[in-house]
Amino acid sequence: MAHGGSTLKLKDVPVTQANALLGASYQLYRHVESSENIVRTVGYALPAALHGHVLTVSPTTSFVSLSAQWQTPRNPSGGAAAGLVNSALGEPATMLSSRVNVDSVTPAVLRWLYSARSYVPAATDRNKLGVAGYLNDYPSPADLAAFMLNYRPDAMDATFTVVQVNGGGNDESNPTFEANTNIQYTAAMAYPTPHIFYSTGRGPLGEDDWLMSWLDFILEQPIIPQTISTSYGHEEKLISREQAKQVCDMFAQLGARGVSLLFPSGNQGVGEKCVTADGSVRFKPLFPATCMCSIFLRLGVSTVQDAHHIATLW
Repeated sequence: MAHGGSTLKLKDVPVTQANALLGASYQLYRHVESSENIVRTVGYALPAALHGHVLTVSPTTSFVSLSAQWQTPRNPSGGAAAGLVNSALGEPATMLSSRVNVDSVTPAVLRWLYSARSYVPAATDRNKLGVAGYLNDYPSPADLAAFMLNYRPDAMDATFTVVQVNGGGNDESNPTFEANTNIQYTAAMAYPTPHIFYSTGRGPLGEDDWLMSWLDFILEQPIIPQTISTSYGHEEKLISREQAKQVCDMFAQLGARGVSLLFPSGNQGVGEKCVTADGSVRFKPLFPATCMCSIFLRLGVSTVQDAHHIATLW
């Protein structure tokens, strides 16, 4: 039993036995775009007497693959657009607006937008900031030092701790853009608050659910960072309602313990290719961001169609 008795975990169950117990047919599936292998079934059944007691059985019918939600960089050199930021002072120019080009979103820009340039974090001996990592993404301490030298030289001694979850790796010699960006920007914004990067794996067989693996781990910890940032997600419509509710409930448990959870709504803002062939607008909400914004209403329908409705809920 885990999470206050709300979750029952079963390990080392043979596929044949799982199929017999659940009336299922577990198979190995490969995600076309990510080449990720997952064990899933297209359906399962529980005795009617259990329907009021069991929300979902996982992993079962959710054929999803996490994807990173940071905008693809258009300026690999890392330099800011000319004229927007004073490189010596890190101060934004007067021409800057809230809709700056992604190439120009430096820590100085963000600190200016959020009126945080003069703020000095307090209680850094007790506060922590967590960054959840998936998909074998790893950050680099050397890259963090180089980033700080360029964008926040007063924070050159910024560091982070790596916690490996469920077989997650940590190859500093092979960092990725996603993990590096997450650590570099959070450190630049929250320095000198200690940072923890959670490198989450999928277990020894490589078949565990990414989000559930991390949630199972973090909910069992006696001390949790007060703020946790995650930049991953997938289209909400790809996950079953029951599985989504289970994940959302687990995030809610973190919220009940005073944790602030930050998720992206997506790389393309309110939606990518949201105009259909008939001219109607259909947004594609991203999960698990929709857990946090109360949009989690129409799961199971192809898409959310009413932009005003979304804006009202937000």
